[in-house]
Amino acid sequence: MTGVEFDFSELDALAVIIEDAGASVGKNVEKALGIAALKGKRKWSAEAKRKSRRGHLKAYPHSVDYDDVKVKSVGVLETELGPNLERNQGPLGIVEEAPGGVKGTPQRNRDPVMKLIEEDLVKGVMLAVGDDGLGN
Repeated sequence: MTGVEFDFSELDALAVIIEDAGASVGKNVEKALGIAALKGKRKWSAEAKRKSRRGHLKAYPHSVDYDDVKVKSVGVLETELGPNLERNQGPLGIVEEAPGGVKGTPQRNRDPVMKLIEEDLVKGVMLAVGDDGLGN
């Protein structure tokens, strides 16, 4: 009877790559969320500044910030974005949806910012997992 030999070295190497990919993909997704949040903060602040130029909310754009990304549990990331209540005019974040009459018209910056973040985050996650949308 003759024996058959198999070389599993390439399969073993692939298994190691797959095991290591989980940690690096997670870090890259965390980075993508951080970048998306920063872009969202910048857009929200810029829009608020443009809309507050002549009004009573001149400090409001500077109240917008975001928290660093936190890992809440395995597979769960978190960041917060919006007016910081501890900053000057941060509590006036009510102007986002206010019906007027608060010495400022509704700003409604949140929805376009969330759309930007969603689009940017999808791109970032696709890159993190190695798919740039072009099959790469």
